[in-house]
Amino acid sequence: MKSVRPPMPMDDGEYGGCRWRALAADAVRNLGAMRQRSLLALLGIAIGTAAVVALISIGENAREHSMRQFLAMGADILTVQKDFGLSGRPAALTLADVERLRALPGIEEVAPVAMLGVEIRQGRTRLPSAVAGVTPDFFALVQAKAAQGRMLTDQDRTATAVVLGAGLARRLAEDGRLPAPGSLLRMGGYNHTVVGVLAASVPNPVLPLDVDSTAFVPLSGARRVSANSDITNLVVRKTSAAADRAVRQSMTGHFSGGAHPRAVVVQSARQLIVAMTDQARVHTLLLAAIGGVSLLVGGVGVMNVMLMGVVERRREIGLRMALGARPFDVCAMFLAEALALSLSGGMAGVLLGLAAAAVYAWNAGWSFAPSVPSLPLGLGMSCGVGLFFGLYPAVQASRLEPVAALRGE
Repeated sequence: MKSVRPPMPMDDGEYGGCRWRALAADAVRNLGAMRQRSLLALLGIAIGTAAVVALISIGENAREHSMRQFLAMGADILTVQKDFGLSGRPAALTLADVERLRALPGIEEVAPVAMLGVEIRQGRTRLPSAVAGVTPDFFALVQAKAAQGRMLTDQDRTATAVVLGAGLARRLAEDGRLPAPGSLLRMGGYNHTVVGVLAASVPNPVLPLDVDSTAFVPLSGARRVSANSDITNLVVRKTSAAADRAVRQSMTGHFSGGAHPRAVVVQSARQLIVAMTDQARVHTLLLAAIGGVSLLVGGVGVMNVMLMGVVERRREIGLRMALGARPFDVCAMFLAEALALSLSGGMAGVLLGLAAAAVYAWNAGWSFAPSVPSLPLGLGMSCGVGLFFGLYPAVQASRLEPVAALRGE
């Protein structure tokens, strides 16, 4: 039979510290005696905690990745596009709008964009792709850099020149010939000379196009590529000192005023950042709730281990009470075991969750940073769940009558 130590009063100031250490040592020893069941309960807590930490960290890293995409091109970009939500033909954007918007306070640069969709041919490769008619100002506005050759200039206004995004150039090289400055591409029935290939860039959700997978031609020559070459968007960069809301209101006022008001949609990067932050917060809470459900399942395992322990250790409980242990001491003994089980499972789960989140970030191509709030949250939730589900067995054990417990099998 396992030896039972005489109890020490929990509220004794002189021996209080020794009593808590003895309580922790007893908890570890008792859990060790139920090794298999303890390991299974610990595994449940570890998986639940890992789910909480991993899901919160993945959500945080996804948000950080999106924010870096915005900041790569600057958070001062705004776009204007026709309001296609209204019935009828949307009003056209013109080059006159570009000049008027440039004159508004707080606006640094404006670039018109005509979005087209055509088939690009190089040798035997035929590739449907987005083509954008732009002015030379566009590249400086979105901070695009040339990896080969040069950008479009004012001298290309009447030329059949094209600049390729890095991703589009790679896709056109499927037959083994990577487009380079001087290469010829067939678009809209005309041969276009490649004058440059852009460096790789990350997508910016506020822009109407993905710079990496688009071919850029002079705006004045866009009609050679497609008959419908109207300006579809205006890309605007405001000064860093200008208030985002004030600039949006002045731009909206420009299109809604005058004798012929036009319906447009003005969107800013900062608007999207705020919306994405709110959305990410909701997603993080949902992911934490999903992880919490897993943790509750682990808590049920802790309760099961504790209840079976109460049944199997009735004689030990009775003997402790006969030697002077109070119901509070017995209750504390079982709660200490539940806490030790959930704390060790929680620590293992934190490490497991961080590892899972790191693997996910690596697979998605993100840079990984652990979510600091998820660590105390995951560990705190595991301890809280362990204490909650360990309370009922502990109370059951403390209510046993010593004589009845000693008679029990």
